[in-house]
Amino acid sequence: MEKYITKADGKKELYDKQKINTSFIKAGASNKIAAKATKTINRKVKDNMSTDEIYHNALGHLRVIEPRVALKYSLKRAIMNMGPEGFVFEKYIARILKEYGFFTEVGQILSGYCVEHEVDVVAKKEDKTCFVECKYHNSPGIKSDIKTALYVHSRFLDIEKAYREKESSNHSHFEAWLVTNTKCTSDAIKYAGCVGLRILAWHCPEEENLQYFIETKKLYPISILSTITEKQKEILFDSNIILIKEIGNYSIDNLARLISVSKLEASKILNEANII
Repeated sequence: MEKYITKADGKKELYDKQKINTSFIKAGASNKIAAKATKTINRKVKDNMSTDEIYHNALGHLRVIEPRVALKYSLKRAIMNMGPEGFVFEKYIARILKEYGFFTEVGQILSGYCVEHEVDVVAKKEDKTCFVECKYHNSPGIKSDIKTALYVHSRFLDIEKAYREKESSNHSHFEAWLVTNTKCTSDAIKYAGCVGLRILAWHCPEEENLQYFIETKKLYPISILSTITEKQKEILFDSNIILIKEIGNYSIDNLARLISVSKLEASKILNEANII
């Protein structure tokens, strides 16, 4: 019997077990483990069940059979759990770009030809300067739409015109980027492709998207860890610790002191960090 599920935006769609299987494989599960986990989840899926409930069932099952895969499977939600505001996400994007050879600055006030603009991330590499607007959402049902794309591009044009007025910038290459942790509407993607606005979102573009740049160099955020509390996560973010690889620089004693936990708890956090 066919089953329907309710997506985060309230829309209903036919349940597709192959999507669940594919998501397990993308998280690093073997074909055998993915097939076994999919079979277990299929038995639990009920008609009109929310995607959120399906996700938590899948995550709970993976934590039992494949903890490493479970961590990677939770990546999208981990980014959404960076906090209520988008500042940590901006710093996270800056760290990712830095790992790919860019010199980055966060929260810059730049003079446009007409007015000043606050740019989330300015990323430079060789003769290329990228003005990055980060759109952070803590709910999977929210998409960046055509209004956002128009806004980002119009700001870029004003900034670019001001930079072109400078003699030293005549041979520079400027780019406008829209980076989001969720998705973009089809109109936003179509417009971006037309005007040369680069979109870096979840599964967009099809190949070199946000998930690709994270997974390729294992640039996982510390919010992916299941062994830290919300308060401990905030302490780490406030201490400018964003990536899992950065927490690995701490000894058990130093981490325990930093987030006010026992050495045993600190050891568990570092062990989980080492898994991924």
